Amino acid sequence: MCQVLQPHLSVGKINSLLIFFCLIGLGLSIYTYVVELQLEHDARYKPMCDISPHMSCSKAFTSEYGKGFGIFGKSSPLYKPNSLFGLMFYSMIATLAFSNSMFITKVSLVLIVLSNIISLWFAYVLYFILFDFCIVCVSTYIVNVFNFLLIQLKVKSLDIEQERSQQSRGVKRD
Repeated sequence: MCQVLQPHLSVGKINSLLIFFCLIGLGLSIYTYVVELQLEHDARYKPMCDISPHMSCSKAFTSEYGKGFGIFGKSSPLYKPNSLFGLMFYSMIATLAFSNSMFITKVSLVLIVLSNIISLWFAYVLYFILFDFCIVCVSTYIVNVFNFLLIQLKVKSLDIEQERSQQSRGVKRD
């Protein structure tokens, strides 16, 4: 997919798409956080994303995996709702997208790869441990995949731009 999109997208458009998908991720994270707060205060609350007993976002959000990635215990400072980590992550990636520095872009790549690994962990938990389908969770996984494709494309595009710039100045690249 990256090779197909590459000739058609400038680095600026890639940045705009990264920010767009981060805004979607932020929206999903905000929605998740609001639902979690409502569920903590009202056990009868039924969010829109609870479609059936096996298609329930609240089942995923309130499970033992809904805080601290399901890895960190209650005594850990990382035992916070996963949605808060999503808010921080998408805000950071959107902010970093404004930079066309190769170093910053590679930092973003590492962070986005980690987010996709975490998505794989949560998909496993969702389907094989909780036996649930969470539309909000799956939407987040899709956002992470698009961010991964886009950041790869940005790295390639920046590399091509750097190569062209060096060639125009007569600098040979190894």
